[in-house]
Amino acid sequence: MSLAIFHLFAAAINTYVIWYDQTYVELPLENELLKTLPLKSRSMFLTIWCLIIQTVYHTIAFLNDVFGSTAASPRSRPLIRSIRDTLFSLAFPIALYVSTAFWAIYAVDKDLIFPDHIEKLYPTWVNHVMHTTVSVFMFVELLLASRNYPSRKIGVSIITAFNLAYMSWFLTIYFNTGAWVYPVFEPLNWPMRVVFLILSHSTVVGFYLIGEKLNYLANPNTKAYTNGTVTEASPKKKR
Repeated sequence: MSLAIFHLFAAAINTYVIWYDQTYVELPLENELLKTLPLKSRSMFLTIWCLIIQTVYHTIAFLNDVFGSTAASPRSRPLIRSIRDTLFSLAFPIALYVSTAFWAIYAVDKDLIFPDHIEKLYPTWVNHVMHTTVSVFMFVELLLASRNYPSRKIGVSIITAFNLAYMSWFLTIYFNTGAWVYPVFEPLNWPMRVVFLILSHSTVVGFYLIGEKLNYLANPNTKAYTNGTVTEASPKKKR
């Protein structure tokens, strides 16, 4: 019951923040083309992609709590459980990347990521839901719930496909509008921009591997997929 309440709370607060942003916040964009982008132009930000993924994840996790299975390694996994487990392998590293990248750049030079004229439009708690609690909720989820990660090949492929989708959208916006979504790209030349994007992808993959490892440390009774076969992730020694 407590797990279901946590998932419902996380889904509800994320949904409310998305609604708040879409209802009350008007970004002062000078480029008219940026204003035509979906979700009141928010679709250009990785933050909103992440927040939507988190909302979908916690909603599916809640449905799994009610209709699926929360056992460590069920003999037959319901479809909703399989979807939840696979989606976690994407939601966890993306949340960590958004939190880490945002607050790291913010600490160095906030104008490169969240200048004052934008920051003042968001209440502090909304900012933290967007950039902080997404990771906090994922770590709580890691500790409270059991899950079976997909094979590493599938997991990394999903991460790569997601990153390529966002990078393609990010670059399409630049080539169509002449404006960079994040000011941090402005002073960089193209080789440095490519390096930045490659390092970003590598960091997300690194967070995926960390999440996979932590999952089986926190939940040693769950099973892992190895070459398509379910095996014990961390078998206990017989006494």
